[in-house]
Amino acid sequence: MTASAASPNGHRLLAVIAPGAGPHLVGPPSTTHWTTRPARAHVSLAYELTDCLTMLEEDPERFRCAAASWHARWCIDVAPLTLTESQTALTALQAIAGPRGTDAAGVLRSLCLLHGQRATPAVLERWIARRQGGAAPAR
Repeated sequence: MTASAASPNGHRLLAVIAPGAGPHLVGPPSTTHWTTRPARAHVSLAYELTDCLTMLEEDPERFRCAAASWHARWCIDVAPLTLTESQTALTALQAIAGPRGTDAAGVLRSLCLLHGQRATPAVLERWIARRQGGAAPAR
């Protein structure tokens, strides 16, 4: 998916969203060399969510940015999603940081299971178990 907008200096900028790669802001279409953020090795949604949940405990401000980024990627990689599912996942991510975080993580886990994911629900199960002071359920 691409979109374009005029920048303050009159140049047109393109935003490109590519599955699995995240959004890229690129230069004016007239340039011959596109500028993108550096490529990184493909990281699974589960691994990225593990990082987000670690940030929640270590640096809540970074968690908010990482969670928004994870949600955007989740919406692209886990298709097809309804708007309600996308919004529910975003609300659950926001609520994970609150006093009912384990309930919110359970909602997100259910959405991931609904869409056939396996590793991401396991990450959430382990996080919920740690927060509740128990062990993760055996698989």
